[in-house]
Amino acid sequence: MAKPKPPVVPEVAVSFRELPGTSVGFWVVPVCPFCGAQHFHPAGAGKTDPMEKLGEALARCGQGRYVIGLPPRPKRKKERRAENKRARKEGGGSAWDDWDE
Repeated sequence: MAKPKPPVVPEVAVSFRELPGTSVGFWVVPVCPFCGAQHFHPAGAGKTDPMEKLGEALARCGQGRYVIGLPPRPKRKKERRAENKRARKEGGGSAWDDWDE
C-alpha cells in the first residue's frame, strides 16, 4: 500500500507595507493562489521583527494554506559575469565576437 502524498502547499512571494503614520506593518500577498485576490497578513508593530511572521499561513479567503516568504534575491554582478563568461566559452562565439580579426 502506497503512502498518501502530503498536500502541496504553494509558496507566495510577499512585500512589506506599513500603515502611514504608524509602526504597524503588513505582509502583502499580491495574488492569492486560491482566489486571485490581494491579501494582507499582520507583520507586527513597533519593536517586533516582521520576519518572524513569515512562513505557513492560512489564506484570508479561507480556501487553504500557503507559505509566505520574500521573493528571491537577484544575482550579484560577479555571479552574472561568471555565468556570462561560461556561456561565451561554451557557445563558441557569435557574430558580435569578431573584434580580434
